[in-house]
Amino acid sequence: MAKNGNATVRQLQRTLYQKSKQAKRLRFYSLYDKVWREDVLWEAWRQVKQNKRAPGIDGQAIDEIILQGKEREMIIHLQEALREKRYEFSPVRCVEIPKPKGGVRRLGIATVEDRVVQTAMKIVMEPIFEADFHDCSYGYRPQRNAQQASEAIREDLYDRAWSVVEIDFKSYFDSIPRAKLLTLIRMRIADGSLLKLIQQSLRVGVHYEGKIWPTKVGVPQGSPISPLYSNIYLNLIDQLWHKRGYPEQLGATLHRYADDAILVCRQSATAALEAFESIAKRMDLTINREKTHITKLTEGFDFIGYHFVKRKSPTSGKNSIYIFPTKTSQQKIRHKLKAWTSRRAPIKPAEFVQLVNRMVTGWANYYRHTNASDAFRRLQRFIDNRFRRYLTYRSKRHGFGWKHYPDAKLHAMGLIYIGSGWIGYTPKPAHDG
Repeated sequence: MAKNGNATVRQLQRTLYQKSKQAKRLRFYSLYDKVWREDVLWEAWRQVKQNKRAPGIDGQAIDEIILQGKEREMIIHLQEALREKRYEFSPVRCVEIPKPKGGVRRLGIATVEDRVVQTAMKIVMEPIFEADFHDCSYGYRPQRNAQQASEAIREDLYDRAWSVVEIDFKSYFDSIPRAKLLTLIRMRIADGSLLKLIQQSLRVGVHYEGKIWPTKVGVPQGSPISPLYSNIYLNLIDQLWHKRGYPEQLGATLHRYADDAILVCRQSATAALEAFESIAKRMDLTINREKTHITKLTEGFDFIGYHFVKRKSPTSGKNSIYIFPTKTSQQKIRHKLKAWTSRRAPIKPAEFVQLVNRMVTGWANYYRHTNASDAFRRLQRFIDNRFRRYLTYRSKRHGFGWKHYPDAKLHAMGLIYIGSGWIGYTPKPAHDG
């Protein structure tokens, strides 16, 4: 299960998972008292601190709580309020995040205390439902990640696949029917007190443009527990797809990462899409036909930041599946670096290096298992030039600084080097098939 720092919390999750795994129809009647356990709340606080999100509607920041020494006071307050069943969630602060393909995604930022309580709920609930989740889903699950999803998809593409259905749900989080979601949750949870807390977490209002807007449908995006709610609901699609034998009947395998899904097709992609859409419709979900595409492997497709394409190997001449960073992802890391690394940045070189290294390391780790060597080399040239221009401007020199700041000197100053793929690491090549 999730790698929690508290041994007793890990044991609690392990016990809940094992019970749920052993008995598929078991309902849990005593869970609420575990949400307000002191060790669970402290573990929840540790995870909230690690995520470092912005303040909610009350304006209280994580750093403020720590600096004022109010951590224990907060935990005691939450424990008492939960034990006495008088805890109330506050409305979430709404922020709009631009989507890569256009439009905006509205995220709700909860208060710090609400995030701690919801994380405690997630700690208790997640292992129960994790035992039911299908292997075809990878997003927001313990010990599962995007790299595993990409590798599973590549292997699947080698198995006589010729096309892929790229599925896009229309406003998924905003359209989840709460009644049906709660029905799925009640199949495992029978604790009335916890169910009331779950219902309350779904009904929180949204603070937007100076007003509190009530919500009657959907799941608040941005809360610690919303990805679990999402997986609980979409797991029904995963289970029905396999229970009906569609991977064999339609020659289409399902891969899902949160609300992003694809169908790898060996037969009619149109038939597979119609079958998927039929299940989604019965669940009151809508497939966005404008953003849902049937794509041949030779044309390539994007999924969770990876670009998959079938092409001939330059060495063997056989068809191979390659994975690259998407163009959008490459542009995004450059824009992020530009925003933080101006040549006029009022920081010392060591700070500049630390900032760049931190951003690039995370990005490179995400793609280190792919065929990303060309993308790494391009990014390496980009960050070298950014640092070189910064140093040249700082030293009041003219020109581009190639003479005074060659690449070797930049890297001797600690700037990250990913030009060959990764230090001491060779990316996994695409095998022929």
